[in-house]
Amino acid sequence: MPLDREKQLTRLKKRLEGFGRVAFLAFAVLVGFSFYLQVIKGDYYYFLSEKNRIRVYPLFPPRGKIFDREGNVLATNYPTFDLYIVPYYLFKECRKEKIPYWKHPTFRLLVKEVGVDEERLKDNLEKGKRAPFVPRLIAKGLTESQLAKVESLKWALRGVYVDAAETRRYPYGELFAHVVGYVGEVTEKDVKSLKFYPGDSVGKTGLEKYYDELLHGIGGWESWEVDALGHRIKPVAKSIPTKGMDLKTTLLLPLQEKAKELFEGKIGAVVALDPNTGEVLALYSSPSFDPNLFPRGISVKDWKRLNRDKTRPMTNRAISGTYPPGSVFKLVVALAGLTEKKLNPWHKINCTGAMRFGNRVFRCWKRQGHGKTDLYKGIVQSCDVYFYNVGKDLGVDLISKYAFMLGLGKKTGIDLPYEAKGIVPTKKWKRKRFKAPWYPGETLNYAIGQGYINVTPIQLAVLSSFFANGGYLVVPHLNLEEKVKKIDLGIPKRYINLVRRAMLGVVEDEHGTAHWTARLKGIKIAGKTGTAQVVSREIEERYKKGHRIVKKRYAEHAWFVAFAPYKKPLIAVAVVVEHGGHGSSSAAPIAKEIIAEYLRYKGLLKEKDAGK
Repeated sequence: MPLDREKQLTRLKKRLEGFGRVAFLAFAVLVGFSFYLQVIKGDYYYFLSEKNRIRVYPLFPPRGKIFDREGNVLATNYPTFDLYIVPYYLFKECRKEKIPYWKHPTFRLLVKEVGVDEERLKDNLEKGKRAPFVPRLIAKGLTESQLAKVESLKWALRGVYVDAAETRRYPYGELFAHVVGYVGEVTEKDVKSLKFYPGDSVGKTGLEKYYDELLHGIGGWESWEVDALGHRIKPVAKSIPTKGMDLKTTLLLPLQEKAKELFEGKIGAVVALDPNTGEVLALYSSPSFDPNLFPRGISVKDWKRLNRDKTRPMTNRAISGTYPPGSVFKLVVALAGLTEKKLNPWHKINCTGAMRFGNRVFRCWKRQGHGKTDLYKGIVQSCDVYFYNVGKDLGVDLISKYAFMLGLGKKTGIDLPYEAKGIVPTKKWKRKRFKAPWYPGETLNYAIGQGYINVTPIQLAVLSSFFANGGYLVVPHLNLEEKVKKIDLGIPKRYINLVRRAMLGVVEDEHGTAHWTARLKGIKIAGKTGTAQVVSREIEERYKKGHRIVKKRYAEHAWFVAFAPYKKPLIAVAVVVEHGGHGSSSAAPIAKEIIAEYLRYKGLLKEKDAGK
């Protein structure tokens, strides 16, 4: 019996030892695994835990303001509340309930109760599939009633939160719309560049786009502890964003206002420059639009309205509109003829009202003709026959050489996006474009600014500045702090002065084409009228012979370029009025009033003298 008991104790002891070894091993494994989780992989699992509990949100920087030269605010910011969604929480619920996101209560409440645009919400959620933890902006500038709705429905809105923000505002509305531009929400391409977060704003047009990097500032971030629904509980950390830099421009508010007033009911553009520096004093395109429609996200209705408008209010005609220059181009041809010694300024050509060339008759605008005409009279009275002869002697490529030299057919370099180059034709250009040779008769048409040539108002403002300052091209600019850039073309002053003197005669000579519409008491203005045909003379004649009023769309574009005062110019202007008829009656009065307004500002003209 004692032997059996001893055997039992031995077996029990072995079992206990085995159990102890197993327990020790299990404990060792537990301790080791715990060490692995907490020490070796501790940072990793802590990050996952924090990621589930902590959310990082972008903070967008306040955008820099834009001013005119006198400190008037052209673009600023005002405080608003914006609505965001973190798609992850909505998608998580949808997977659990096995329903598409547009059937989820959060989606329906945002659209029907809060008033979020359905298409915008769908678009943001679709984009959010690729980065579900990134907040998406779904509504800007919430109203008080929308804020109250969001707060009352907070319990049902998965991953939705409201954030204080700043929205761009343009105090003068359409007055500076084309030149200042507007901001809008970043695109997916912007986000993929890793420079912006979804919901951020960037410049889309005008100065807002050109100087976006300067105006935008540097963004920050803040991290929040969130609950299971993605609602923010308390802030954890924050990085303060850096405000964008302000931009002071060369623009002058009263001059811009005068331009708008003068273009009421008209289509076209005006550009006013300081001819000595290239500073843009005014740049107005008509019709315009309200840039305040865009920062909060333009509605589909408003976007369609703007794009369907046949007057194209979104087009900045001052830098992007291209037109035949008409008789303004005679200034280029005259300078080319003088410089190339193909033109004797005192030699007279007899204008009988028409000129036969080959089997065609090229008519002058004055049917009875101008009689004996030299360079001065040719410019002052804008004789077509005189310039047909000059053009014939020069040829297309020589004319184009000087057109390019004087800044046509290429961008001026103004600090605005979407500037057009226009067209300066050559033999090579025509062959490449139309697979056809250049015909001699086309040169005659070209010499009076018709045919293939197209220019922009900003280019003709630079051309006017060239004659105003006596021989160098300026690069137009809107940033008041930008360095002045001048390009001396090396054209002899005596030739430039011959053209300048004739430009003075256009306004001051009693036979000048703008004598009755552009003169200003006490101030000598030099200028050049231009009337650019839109359709052929044959179509015009057909309507006139039928005693019918020429249709508006067939009427010529009206041009006038000018500078003043003649001896010491302070302002150069280019005006185009689409389908305005003759430049003398339609464009010249606008230029005169712009000049008068600026000279009043400079203290050189009294109120009572304006418009005389």
